[in-house]
Amino acid sequence: MRSSRFLATSFPYIVLILLGAAITLPLNSQDKAQKSTTEGSPAPDPTALMKIVAENQKQIEATQKNYIFQRKDEERVADKKGHVKLTRVKEYEVFFVGPWPVGRLLSKDGKLLTAAEQKKQDEEVRKQEKKARERIAKQAAGEEPGKDTITLGNFLAADHFYNLRHDTYQGREVYAMDFAPRPDFQPHSMVEKVLKSLGGTLWVDAQAKDVVRLEARFLEGLKVAGGLIGSVQKGGSVILEQQFLNEEVWMPTYVEIQFDARVFFLHRTLNVVSYYGDYHKFRVDSKIMGVGQDQPAPKP
Repeated sequence: MRSSRFLATSFPYIVLILLGAAITLPLNSQDKAQKSTTEGSPAPDPTALMKIVAENQKQIEATQKNYIFQRKDEERVADKKGHVKLTRVKEYEVFFVGPWPVGRLLSKDGKLLTAAEQKKQDEEVRKQEKKARERIAKQAAGEEPGKDTITLGNFLAADHFYNLRHDTYQGREVYAMDFAPRPDFQPHSMVEKVLKSLGGTLWVDAQAKDVVRLEARFLEGLKVAGGLIGSVQKGGSVILEQQFLNEEVWMPTYVEIQFDARVFFLHRTLNVVSYYGDYHKFRVDSKIMGVGQDQPAPKP
């Protein structure tokens, strides 16, 4: 039963954090003052560039934890002919504990949560925070943060990066490169099976060395327990876009997930689009409040 829940609910999030270890990197003062000189210069080795992105994790965490933002998820439910018949909308308030996002549900289909639902969300947030701190402790001890976590480390081990070229994104110079599973990579966990199934294209900011766009697709089907519990069909896709904020950090602005899955005997088509916005900094000791709750007066 745990594996089926993983496929039905956690799986989209696992795919999204394919590059979670590289989701934001602040530019230092030299980067901000430096004019781009990448165009026409030799392109770096793709694998070496990704290793640089991975090494920036501590800087990423230090900047992320100062931000709080809103995320709106739109799940589009289609009929048998593929026509959208229903759109479910959920809005969240999100902040970070270390590199791990913690989301508080604020509304469903435009309606604020009831008092009972808000209380349930309080408990859910505490669980997310606890899990995030456990992951941080494991990483500090040199252990993997969790079996359901994709890091840049195992991403680099599982995939081959190639065809690096110059490009532009949001007016900035970037490197674009393709990635595909290594033929000799043998997956031993669900996360590694995900990586073994994915291929696509990455765009990395040439100065910040941060991923600014991701397009990934399932090159082959993915099975859970040999297909007995569930499976994901070939052809599903994930798109992630980010925006440069406050002259210091890239943050997500748009995520799109589409794939067909089967859990036991039930078929499900997942089509979710997430919009991110209303980014602002907050005091570390401030309390995260939901919509409709009184906010404490800001500290001087």
